[in-house]
This record gives sequence, structure tokens and C-alpha cells, in this order.
Amino acid sequence: MSETLIFIGGEGPDKLEMPFSGRFSKIIACDSGLDLALALGYHPDLVVGDMDSVKADISGYEKIVRPCDKDESDFEIALGLLDGDYVLIGGGGGRMDHLINLYSCFSKYHPPKLWFTAKDAIFFSSRFEACLDEGTLLSFYPYDLRSEAVVTARGLVWELDERKVDLGFFSLSNRSRGDFTSITSSLPLAIRFGMDKSLLKAKIYIC
Repeated sequence: MSETLIFIGGEGPDKLEMPFSGRFSKIIACDSGLDLALALGYHPDLVVGDMDSVKADISGYEKIVRPCDKDESDFEIALGLLDGDYVLIGGGGGRMDHLINLYSCFSKYHPPKLWFTAKDAIFFSSRFEACLDEGTLLSFYPYDLRSEAVVTARGLVWELDERKVDLGFFSLSNRSRGDFTSITSSLPLAIRFGMDKSLLKAKIYIC
């Protein structure tokens, strides 16, 4: 199954520390996501969207251009082209309605394996294991906020034992105890970390 790297508008990381080189079968930029991709040293295979906010010259790229007055967001156009997993870069900060629409796309289509913004590193999985520094902050909640997951979490200050996690209850700003951390869930979770050095050197396993 192929894997795609998608860049979107909004705040993204200053650099990507993860081993991404040669990993993806395709790179797609959504509108101003092209500016972010180029800033991080990536050259997309395809640029999609209405091109109302991109600053870079798009003339040399393969592109799908849609009118500004349309029923789907630029990100949704990209998701409609996928036949496998994807990693998402960008989308931080900005307008609240854009963020809500972005997150709703995860339920409508499927969530990324990883999502990096300027301040967030979010893993999407029903099983997550990691060796984290003591005090590493993390939060987790169902990727589809309409769903209810049953979660067991170990190696945290506030552990869970087959606890129901949904929009009314999720683990906010939990902390690693500094030993092996494991999270298992009946449904995929969004597991959020800050983009800090302790995360970048952590040994992370996603199943």
C-alpha cells in the first residue's frame, strides 16, 4: 500500500527530524502547503486547490486547480486522491473553522498516521508504545470525536484501566513516569505530544 506526504496551509514545523527521506510514493501540497513544503526542502509531485493563498510559483508543478467557490476544502481534494496511508504536515494556528473542518475530514475519510504542526506531533493508532523522558506531556482522545473508545494506558502519572474515552472524557496533559509507556484502545486514538527534544529522541512503536 502506498504512503503519501501531504502539506497544507497553516503553521508547520521549522524542520522535520523524522526519517522521511525516500519513504513516500507521492508528495502533495494543498495550496499554500506548497510554501511550507519548499521551506522544509520538499518538492511536491502535485499541487491541488484553488491557489488563493500560495505565494510560490506553481507554474512548474503538476496541479489540480479548482475554483474558490467549491464544496470541498483543498485538503479534501487531496484526500480524495489517496489509495493508502498518509502523513500530514501543517494546519496549526489560524482560523478555528478551518481547524474544525480539517479534523472532521479525519472522520469523513481516514486520519493520517502522523500529523505535525508547529507545536504538535500527533500519532493516530489504536496501539502506541514508547520510551519517553520522565514528565513528557501527552494527551489522547478518539480521532473521531463522535466515538467512544475503551482505553488502557500504562507508564503514566494518570493511568487508565479499560476506561471509556470520548468527547466528554479524554486524557488531557497526562505525563510519562519515565519508564515504558503503552496505550491500547478499542478504536484509533489521536495521541498528542509537543514538538520538543524529548519526543524527537524517544523510541516510539506504533502498531
